[in-house]
Amino acid sequence: MKSVLFGAALALLIVPAHAASLNLGYSGFYKHLDTVADAGVEHATLGFYLSRNDTAGWCHIESGRVEVAGEHRGDVTVLPHGEFVLPFDKQLDLDKAVVRLDVEQPERCEISIQIQALLPAGETNAGQLRGIRDEMKTLLKEMAGWPGRYFVPEIKGVQLQPLNAQERIQGLPRLALDDAALAGGGQWSLPATRVTPWL
Repeated sequence: MKSVLFGAALALLIVPAHAASLNLGYSGFYKHLDTVADAGVEHATLGFYLSRNDTAGWCHIESGRVEVAGEHRGDVTVLPHGEFVLPFDKQLDLDKAVVRLDVEQPERCEISIQIQALLPAGETNAGQLRGIRDEMKTLLKEMAGWPGRYFVPEIKGVQLQPLNAQERIQGLPRLALDDAALAGGGQWSLPATRVTPWL
């Protein structure tokens, strides 16, 4: 099973910084946020993460901010499950803003961008998950552009993973539901959960 992860090759400019911080060009992020807006999706989005290049999970982000020429121009929200959330602001793009993240061992960190949807704790059903799966298909095609949208991998279903790594879904750290499982009228009681495409 694979998740949709996009690495640093997606033209996110990494600017050298001191040992405890990582500076990233905002414009690359803005292009991806703009793609989500153009896709017209309600639940599917792109999650920004810093993954460890030794495959040991996510890098720990202590704090973050958006700066233009050293001046604070926006906040970076760091969520408990490792995602960092940026403002969607065309002016920051025009001003060549920099996203500054204070992290442990920045030399071990790489950008990961993941198609996902976040669900609060509670009940969900197959119909809702089908809708999320279809939005992910739309977003994947939007990101691929033309003619790449005709060659995107097939999404076979969705994967559900608790945002809190200590929690479980039906006793599992990750639950995969293929299209057959989503075709019925199933219902699931979930903790706060990240939904990702199953390719």
